[in-house]
Amino acid sequence: MRVPATGQLKSYHVVVGKVPSLNMFYASKHWTFRAKAKDKHCNEVLQQLQELDCVPIQHVYITCKVNYRYDIDNSIMAVKFALDAFRKWGGVKDDSRAYVRKLKMEHDPDIHPDTAEITFTGLLVNQ
Repeated sequence: MRVPATGQLKSYHVVVGKVPSLNMFYASKHWTFRAKAKDKHCNEVLQQLQELDCVPIQHVYITCKVNYRYDIDNSIMAVKFALDAFRKWGGVKDDSRAYVRKLKMEHDPDIHPDTAEITFTGLLVNQ
């Protein structure tokens, strides 16, 4: 495998199925609901990422296109679950503001209903 040069732009793309809305997630009856939802969706993303070669990026820029029925701000759980999985996989060192520099969300009626398409983009980490 050829290792990309440091400073090269790299992107990873994942698809997330229907996630609970932010309102539903925090208004749920029990913490076990939240834990199960997080585990389910993080594992879904990790399975996709494990098909790829992991080359960490320094500062991540996230683009999220959603086609859920709820308001766009209630779709943020798709980003949260995907970013947690991306960090766990090793795509970025941390999900703090030092590493996550930008988040863009938009509704896209052209993608499959009840899904989100998330792209993580950034420059490769110095080796």
